[in-house]
Amino acid sequence: MMYPPQILLPGPTPVPPSVNLAMQQAMSDHRGAVFTRVKNHVTAQLQDLFKVGVDGGVAVIPTTGTGALETAVQNFFNPGDRVIGVSTGAFGERFVDIAEKMGVEVRHIRVPYGQAFDPQHVIETLDEEHHIKGILVTHNETSTGVLNPVTQLAELLKHHPNRPLLIVDSISGVPSVPLTIEQDDVDVIVAASQKGFMCPPGLGILALSARAREHVLKDRPGRLFFDLQPYLAGQFPYTPAVSLWNGLEEALNLLEQEGVEARLARHRLMAQMTHAFGAAAGMEPAVDPAVASPTVTALHVAEGFEPQEFRNQTAVLGLQIAGGMGPWHHEMVRIGHVGALMPNQLFEGLSTLAHLLPRGLDGVQAAWKVWHDNLAIQKEAYR
Repeated sequence: MMYPPQILLPGPTPVPPSVNLAMQQAMSDHRGAVFTRVKNHVTAQLQDLFKVGVDGGVAVIPTTGTGALETAVQNFFNPGDRVIGVSTGAFGERFVDIAEKMGVEVRHIRVPYGQAFDPQHVIETLDEEHHIKGILVTHNETSTGVLNPVTQLAELLKHHPNRPLLIVDSISGVPSVPLTIEQDDVDVIVAASQKGFMCPPGLGILALSARAREHVLKDRPGRLFFDLQPYLAGQFPYTPAVSLWNGLEEALNLLEQEGVEARLARHRLMAQMTHAFGAAAGMEPAVDPAVASPTVTALHVAEGFEPQEFRNQTAVLGLQIAGGMGPWHHEMVRIGHVGALMPNQLFEGLSTLAHLLPRGLDGVQAAWKVWHDNLAIQKEAYR
């Protein structure tokens, strides 16, 4: 392929040139001075990003997002422990599946695809149960494009007499959608490198509150590589992904330059552009705007198309989009607007989609209006 396709996936996402360049640095001794500087800087950057506080911590593990979720379960729960698992889509279901496969007993709250969970319902379920040690939730459900009310749940839990650990999958949320440990009263945030962090896949990131650090199991059977204790102590029991760490350092530099509020505004604008395009072009958004994700949008496939056929035709035009998941597999496609993507680049991708749609031009005009009315957001990103 002479020219790379445009990627509008919820992950992996485009990698900025400066991040690619950072990863091309000469390999260094992972126990030497050069990498130690990178490790210490990245750790400090992540501690600030997640606002873990003096006694909280972060761990970066050479694994995928799923591996990071497995790490969270292994380090806080023994077989037979009871948790509440809340699923609003395929990745919430995966979190529950991970826990169950490790022998954890899960009270599963299933929310229909396309809806956010109700924090009060979670609290009511907690009141019904006994000896609940954790609540597993998804911040940003990648399979449906729903942003869940995690901070509202955390606020309710803060005052609960039997407060369990709140463990949040924010793999497609943070850092595009802010979520912190101390400011939002979350115990564990799980993230990964290949979405909003603008790096290739391969790094799992966990941020822990001081309370969560106290609950890390010291001697859980069947755990070795994913034991959080050495990672939290700043050690590398096994060889780290040196090049990915170099890339993550540069990506975090870029995120700091943009700023939290500007980054969130950029992602929200792109979500609004995508929703406007879909509604006008005959690809109705699957989710109410009130609970819509800033990073990924699920759209009903245009009339006359099957999702895979539609994706095949977009690929021929040089554009990669994602398919639906779970019960939406035969109904939806998903547009990722996350990470190193600007509104003008998204507009280019939506314009490509328009070639396949009878009402495509209407969609382009609708997206353009949203973009035009919010040009200040793009100007801020390029300042």
